[in-house]
Formats: sequence, C-alpha cells, structure tokens
Amino acid sequence: MEIEPLITRAVLTVERSDSLRDAAVWMMERGVGSAVVMADGKPSGMITDRDALRVIARDVDPGAVTVADCVLKGVKTVPPTTDVVEAARIMREKGFRHLAVVDDEGNLMGVFSMRDLVVGLLQERGLEN
Repeated sequence: MEIEPLITRAVLTVERSDSLRDAAVWMMERGVGSAVVMADGKPSGMITDRDALRVIARDVDPGAVTVADCVLKGVKTVPPTTDVVEAARIMREKGFRHLAVVDDEGNLMGVFSMRDLVVGLLQERGLEN
C-alpha cells in the first residue's frame, strides 16, 4: 500500500526565522505536535513539540530563539508512492516520527506520521476502513 491516501495534507508550515514561541502557539492552536520548516518554498526541517520542550527545559525564552536554532534533525522527504512498510523502515532507522511527502519537484504535499502509519497497517490487514 502506498502512503499517498494516508498522508495529512493540511500541514502546518513555519519559516526558519519564526520564533519558537510563535511555532509552539501555532502548533497548539492547530492541535498538532509538529510543523514542517520551510526554506525557499521547500521543506528543510521539522520542528516538534519535543524540540520546544528541550528549549524550555534549558530555561531559554522561546520568544528569543528562532525555529532554525531549535531544529535538531533535518527532514526526510519521500514521494507519495512510498510503500507503508518502507516508510516504517525509514522512520525506525532515522528515528523520525514524521516524513515530509513531496512531489517530483520537491514541493510539499503533506506529512506521513506515526499515526498515519498505524492507520495504514490496520487498513492493509483489513482491520480499519
């Protein structure tokens, strides 16, 4: 099964120059735990609620640091034709909970998350519609 029908298309994006506080507020408002960091219109990283917690735990003002200062890992991009099991393997090997899904030109189509992975595996086994 390909990941395309499973991806989340309404993705929160932020710029590298946005403050961590702004990114955290936007994630909270949208009820999501991550945002794709964009640079020149293409995905360049992923920021998560865990990244925000790391900064807060160091007693740093989240309004004084940018998203670029906080992104610990780059973003792994995959095409929408990636198989669900292959996506799971990539996520495990790289330690990612999210993969950015891009078209042939590298434009963001959506995000494939651990939640999407579970849904896909259940659907493959006929356990969910």
